[in-house]
Amino acid sequence: MVSGKKCNFAADKDEKPEMMKQIATTFLLLLCAIVLQAQSIAVESFRMDQHDTTANTTGTIVLDQNGEKCALIKVETMQTGFSFDAGSLGIVKTEQKVGEIWVYVPQGVKRLTISHQQLGVLRDYDLGQNLQRARTYILKLTTGEVQTIVRQARTSQYVVFQLTPANAVVELDGELLQTTDGTAMKMMRFGTYDYRVQAPDYKTEAGKVTVSDPKQKHVVTVTLKPNFSQVTLQTDNNAEIWVNGQRRGAGTWTGTLGAGTYELETRLAGHRPQTITRDIVATATPQTIRLQAPTPIYGEADISSTPAMADLYIDGKPAGQTPQLLSQLLVGQHSVRLSRKGYADYSGTITVSEGETAQLQATLKKTADAQPQPAIGSADDGQQRRTFTVDGVSFTMIRVDGGTFQMGATAEQGSDAYDDEKPAHQVTLSSYYMGETEVTQQLWQAVMGSNPSSFKGAQRPVEKVSWNDCLEFVRKLNAKTGMRFRLPTEAEWEYAARGGSKSQGYKYSGSNTLGSVAWYTDNSGSTTHDVKTKQANELGIYDMSGNVWEWCNDWYGSYSSNAQTNPTGPTSGSSRVIRGGGWSNRARNCRSSRRGNSTPDHSYGNLGLRLAL
Repeated sequence: MVSGKKCNFAADKDEKPEMMKQIATTFLLLLCAIVLQAQSIAVESFRMDQHDTTANTTGTIVLDQNGEKCALIKVETMQTGFSFDAGSLGIVKTEQKVGEIWVYVPQGVKRLTISHQQLGVLRDYDLGQNLQRARTYILKLTTGEVQTIVRQARTSQYVVFQLTPANAVVELDGELLQTTDGTAMKMMRFGTYDYRVQAPDYKTEAGKVTVSDPKQKHVVTVTLKPNFSQVTLQTDNNAEIWVNGQRRGAGTWTGTLGAGTYELETRLAGHRPQTITRDIVATATPQTIRLQAPTPIYGEADISSTPAMADLYIDGKPAGQTPQLLSQLLVGQHSVRLSRKGYADYSGTITVSEGETAQLQATLKKTADAQPQPAIGSADDGQQRRTFTVDGVSFTMIRVDGGTFQMGATAEQGSDAYDDEKPAHQVTLSSYYMGETEVTQQLWQAVMGSNPSSFKGAQRPVEKVSWNDCLEFVRKLNAKTGMRFRLPTEAEWEYAARGGSKSQGYKYSGSNTLGSVAWYTDNSGSTTHDVKTKQANELGIYDMSGNVWEWCNDWYGSYSSNAQTNPTGPTSGSSRVIRGGGWSNRARNCRSSRRGNSTPDHSYGNLGLRLAL
């Protein structure tokens, strides 16, 4: 057959076995050649695109585990099903686009392994340069399978759906397609197919698409008609606004609500909530609904002191001198501070109930007899929870009973531990208080009068604050409350994250299953979330793994193997410690012993703080 002569199958019997063996061998070699061609992967070209700013544009920026902007490799191919490996530096994120795969990697990546279940593996392709942060690169990929399809597969072609809104999903020929950034695609044989596109709060659209051109992909653009209305809800007193049992904001909230019936509620500490039921009709005209503010609930407080005539401050605000009967005090817990010249200040709390008179009798100590103010690593009373209110915003501190623990790369951290977590060493701490939650945007706004956060929300953690910003916040908070709040030491932070004296030895703060206690890259949706929406740890403290990184007071430095008591870190340095991991981080970076660091003047949308006392 190879020579062009007709094969003689009537040859002598002794020649037939040998001839058949040659034919079979030739067939197998041809088959192997086809398979090798179908399984080949090659890079046609790789270059930096000087004009492409995708990696440095808001909306398409992706941060690595250290909060730095990633490099972006745009892999040009019409194939799907590829996976990528950048070695020890890792792949931060991949996104399937039409005709491209976007691969986000940290700065410094030099080699890339490309794998495909049918096409094989291209190992350790040398990119020829160390990739730079926030730059975009183009990698053109060719495969043997693409060549085969172009040459032989002339009865099928891609169908590409471009969808608005971007979260719409499409069902094609009874199959639900995977959608990325408003785009879905599938290779289909020639024919006519039914499709159905739907999205929450939009009207469903159905249609047909005919696949018939082997040279052109078939693009179907679907824009769903809205079945919702833009609604603004307003109330007084900066009260919380709840819609069908979900908190939406405070004071004013603007968003979209699908057509239907809603329960709208306002809530505020020390007040009775107000609820109405309202029908929302889909319309292109924005609607504004005024909600009744919660009504205050009052009680009384009888506060006296020995000696009398001490200046009285309730929740940081002047309230006259002792003795004092306060008749219209909101129910709930209030901070109390008494001050008189020649005596040490008294600080405490009082709980007010409706229709009752709470009493507090304080004895002030002369300055000579007064005990020193609490220092780092100590607490001034035995209360398990202390709640403070600043300009109507309340926050709670949780007591962490002192004890001894192993700090750093302990056994449960396993191979995920980094070198700067070693050696594990013994630390003994006195009792102290740690914030039940990360400092919220609502509290930061009440103290500072502004909100620098990238992801707005009253109960979301404040972020985009530097270490220097945090010190100014603490200074103003202390001036308002008369307390001595501060940033925790690194040892205090880790002890609290591990559950203190109640520790169960978890890898993360409160669990070995990260998703139950943390917002991180696998579940955050690339944003922060309200505090206290995940499980607390053993001490009742929330979000010490994930959501945002948290500043500590310490300079960053190496660990010592020596046992330590109430350590405060190095005496100097160039960067401060950050702890806990955040919404853009992988599980490895949300462990209780994981250490990070940043310069005191640096701020970004994955870094906030938690108070200590």
